[in-house]
Amino acid sequence: MDHLTVISESSETSNGFALAVGQTSPTASSVSPKLHAKPGSHVNGQPRLGSRSGSLAAGSPRPSLTRQPSTITEGAGDGSKPRDYLFLAILSCFCPLVPINIVALTFSVMSRNSLQQGNVDGARRLGRNAMVLSVVSILGGIAIIATAIALNWGLILKS
Repeated sequence: MDHLTVISESSETSNGFALAVGQTSPTASSVSPKLHAKPGSHVNGQPRLGSRSGSLAAGSPRPSLTRQPSTITEGAGDGSKPRDYLFLAILSCFCPLVPINIVALTFSVMSRNSLQQGNVDGARRLGRNAMVLSVVSILGGIAIIATAIALNWGLILKS
C-alpha cells in the first residue's frame, strides 16, 4: 500500500508535495483522487501548511509588492521629507499647455499619496516628475501666450 510522507516546507516542490529520499513516485492509478488537490487549495477543509497564496509579507516571493517604508534613502538623503510640488502643479494648470499640466498635477497627488504610505523613494521620484512637468507647462504656457500676443499685435499694426 502506498503512503504519503509529510516533509518540511524547505524541500517542498511547486505543487506542495515532495518525495522522501529513496522513494519513488506512486503510479497515478494508485493515488487517491483527494491527494490530487490544486496548489493552495484546502484539503479536508483545512488550509495547506506553507501556503503562500496572497502572502505579501517580508520574505515573500515578490517583496516588491509590499508597502514597507524605505529606510535606504532616508539615511542616504538629506533626512527631510520629499516635496510634492502641489502648489506649482496647481499654478501650472492655469497655463494653456493642457495635457502636460494635468499630468503634472496627477504626479504631484501621487507623490503625496506615496509619502503617506511610507514609500519615500517613490514620493521623491514622483515629486521630481511633477516639478519638471510643471516647469515645462509654465514655460510652454508663457511661450504660447507671448506668441499669441505678438501675432495679434502684428495683425493690429498691419490694419
